[in-house]
Amino acid sequence: MTQGALFFNPSSGARAPGEAEEMQQAVAGELDFISITPGLDIPGEIRKRFAEGQRLFVASGGDGTLNHVVQGVVETEARMAVIPSGTFNHFARDLNIPLEWRAALEIALHGDTLEIDAGKVNGRYFLNNISLGLYPEVVEKREQLRGQGKWKAYRYAAYDAMRRFPHVSLGVETAHHLEAIKTHIFMVSVNPYDLTTIGLVAPRVSTEGGGQLSVYWLPHLSKLQMIRTLSRYFRGKISPGADFRSVKASTLKVHSSKTLLKLGIDGELVEMKPPLLIQSAPKMVRVKVPKTRRTAVV
Repeated sequence: MTQGALFFNPSSGARAPGEAEEMQQAVAGELDFISITPGLDIPGEIRKRFAEGQRLFVASGGDGTLNHVVQGVVETEARMAVIPSGTFNHFARDLNIPLEWRAALEIALHGDTLEIDAGKVNGRYFLNNISLGLYPEVVEKREQLRGQGKWKAYRYAAYDAMRRFPHVSLGVETAHHLEAIKTHIFMVSVNPYDLTTIGLVAPRVSTEGGGQLSVYWLPHLSKLQMIRTLSRYFRGKISPGADFRSVKASTLKVHSSKTLLKLGIDGELVEMKPPLLIQSAPKMVRVKVPKTRRTAVV
């Protein structure tokens, strides 16, 4: 029996010709190779294999693929690993996982194991963040245009979302805070982001920060104000108070008058009934990381 399984998402990112075959050969004898097809119950497959004695489960895909894998490994002794091939690869970048698949596979098979924090919304776990407002609209449109190429689809989806400029009205409740807000961007991340960095993707300060949730939202802005705020964000010049609101919490509830809310969960579009109960899950996931990182699990 192999030590686990590799879940390969053929529709994630821009796959090189023959990549699936090369990866399958590279893991032969170590991991079972499973190409993800529509309808595959990834968490169920992982739980079945865990019961049979397998302990390592690798996601070859983007953050959305990882989100499906983590549902099966969380709260167990199983380890997960990532071979990144998505659009942004937030989680892999936060863990210093290389984007070249052979180097990432070496870490998956022979790296150290680290216990990291996760979050949970209405029973579903997430590794990076959940969002409401503009971003879920971008994700929905991006998926409709996926055949045009990932970056072209993403650019058009972002343009379409800004053109329509949707907002959400929410009630945000924590142990020490209750506020009604109207915003175009609302996000809850597992541990805070370093918003002083330049670029499209802000890194998180830590993946093992005690499981603290960081909650961010913008005030209700005009399109011009939004463009200026986003420009400051890309230049690492955005600041709390002046540009956005932020609170920290281990648990919060998000209320809405809508019967269903569109959420981006680790880059995947999901619909959930409010209220949203969002909780921290400290050190809940075991993940393979480069040996240069401090490890928490032998």
